[in-house]
Amino acid sequence: MLDHRPPTEAVAPNGRGRGAPLARAVAARASAAVGDLVRRSRRIAFTLDHEKLVEQRVRHAVPVRQPLVLISQIQRSGGTLLSQLFDAHPELHAHPHELHVGIPSKVNWPELDLAAGAGAWFETLYERPTGRAFVEGYNKAADRSAGAAEADDILPFLIPPALQRELFDAALAQRPAASQRDVFDAYMTSYFNAWLDNHNLYLAPKRWVTAFTARLSSHPVSVERFFAAYPDGRLVSVVRDPRSWWASAKRFREVAPWKVTRQRDYSEVETALGLWRRSAEAMLEAADERGGSFRLLRFDALLGDTEGTMRSLADWLGISFHPTLTTPTFNGLPIKADSSFAVTDHGVRAEPLERFREVLSPEEMAFVEERAMPLYERVAALAA
Repeated sequence: MLDHRPPTEAVAPNGRGRGAPLARAVAARASAAVGDLVRRSRRIAFTLDHEKLVEQRVRHAVPVRQPLVLISQIQRSGGTLLSQLFDAHPELHAHPHELHVGIPSKVNWPELDLAAGAGAWFETLYERPTGRAFVEGYNKAADRSAGAAEADDILPFLIPPALQRELFDAALAQRPAASQRDVFDAYMTSYFNAWLDNHNLYLAPKRWVTAFTARLSSHPVSVERFFAAYPDGRLVSVVRDPRSWWASAKRFREVAPWKVTRQRDYSEVETALGLWRRSAEAMLEAADERGGSFRLLRFDALLGDTEGTMRSLADWLGISFHPTLTTPTFNGLPIKADSSFAVTDHGVRAEPLERFREVLSPEEMAFVEERAMPLYERVAALAA
C-alpha cells in the first residue's frame, strides 16, 4: 500500500513520526508568539489603564492643603492609637501609618531646596513604608511573634507609587511651589488622591490633615522646621506613666530583635529612660513655647476615658465630635492595638495601664520611680 502522508509524517521504524520534533518546535514557536502577544497587549492595556487612571484622578483631584496636626512623642505612648482614632472622622484627612517624610530618618523634618525641582522633592518626601504596604498590605502590630500578624490583621492599602508620582507632578503643575508648604501640600494631595480605596476622600469638607511620627518632637530643629512649613499646624503629644511605658518598651525590643535601633535604645532601662525623659522635657518646652498650637494628653486618660479625651481634643481642633473618634480604625476598618503584647480584640484596651505591676521587677519599679516619676508628675499636671 502506498503511504500518502507527507514525507515529514512518515513513520519511522520505531513507530514515531519523523516530523514530531518539527511539529513540537512549530507549536512551541506559536505558543511563544501568542504568549508574547498577550504580554504586549497586557502592557498596552496596563499603560492605557494607568493613563486613564491618572487622567481621572487629576480631573477629580481633591486638593489637600489643610494644616497638619502632628502627633509626636516617644514610642509606646499611644501615638498610633490616637492617629487611628482620627482615621474615620469625616472632617479629617488622616494619614494612616507613621509619617516618614524625614531625611535621613523620620525624626528629621526635611528642609526642602526650593530650587531642586519636583523629582528631588518627591524622592525626599516619598515614604518607603507606603510602597511596602502597597505590595504586602498594612500591619502595624508590634507583637508579630505573638500571632498578631494573622491574615485578618493585614489590611489592604492601595496606593500605587507611580500614580502618586504622577499626581504630585500634576499638583505642582497646577500650583507651582513658592514655599515649603506648597511642596508639602502637593505631596499630601498626591498621597490622599493616589490612595485608591481611601474611604474618606470625597466626604465632608476637611479641616485638618493628621499624622503621627514618633520622637520627632524630641528634636528641636525638626519641630522648628515643622512649624516653619506649617505655621498654622498643631503639635499633640501623649505622656505615659514611665512605669507603664517601660513595661511596654522592654517588650518592644524583644519582639523585634532584627531592628538595630530598638536594641540600641531599649536594651537597658537607664538608656531607655533617658529617651523617655527627653520626650517628656520636650513636652514641657512645647507647652512653654507653642502656646495654643500645642496640646498635651495623658495616656491613661486616652485609654481610660477615650470619649472625654477625644471630645476635648475635637473642641480644640474645631471639629465636630463624631462616634468614630472612640474606635481605632484603618481606612474605616477595625484594627487591633499596636501593642507589645498579644492582642485578640479590636477597640481601645485598658489593660496596658496596670500591666507594669506584673511585668516589672521590684528593682526596676524602684529605679523608674526614682528617675522618672517626678518629671512625669510635672508633665501630667499640664495635660488637658
